[in-house]
Amino acid sequence: MKKVFLFGGIALAGFGLYRYFKHQIELALSYEYALKDFKILGQTDNMINVSAVFAITNKSSFQVVVKDYDLQLFFKDLPFASTKSTQSITVQPNSTFEITGIGQIDLEKSKVAVLPFIKDVLDRKPIDIAVSGSVHIVFLGIPTSLNFDKQKFNYSVDLIKDYNLAKGYEKLKVKYPKIFSFLGVK
Repeated sequence: MKKVFLFGGIALAGFGLYRYFKHQIELALSYEYALKDFKILGQTDNMINVSAVFAITNKSSFQVVVKDYDLQLFFKDLPFASTKSTQSITVQPNSTFEITGIGQIDLEKSKVAVLPFIKDVLDRKPIDIAVSGSVHIVFLGIPTSLNFDKQKFNYSVDLIKDYNLAKGYEKLKVKYPKIFSFLGVK
């Protein structure tokens, strides 16, 4: 009878460890992502140099190493920037880290996205950016990839409010309703 309890206990402990590590792997591969900041750095010819900061939360109890990434950014399914890095980043357990990506916006490709972007800003709609590409990580010594296929991130719920322009903007709408009506802004 002792052997049955011993093997049962070992089997139960083994199953518990298996479930724990399986859960930690699921947590490590299901990050929370947020686009935290987006800045224009300058312009050369037809290219605008930009930086984007992505805040990524590691929800697992183990450290993760981000080896490299290659990402392309889209607004309304139109590519407007790309970023690439081979710099290795170590992410501590249960923490949030930031990846700053330096990229370029091709003015020729992004012209068609400018008017929809301005319209969404004036309508005070959320600004969503989609990301495609991959991030290569090492978790528990096992290399893996996080692949994005136009996964959407919310950059801003209301860009005008984020830049503390809401009061002035609303005054302009009241003062010049015909202009805003002509632009299709509600």
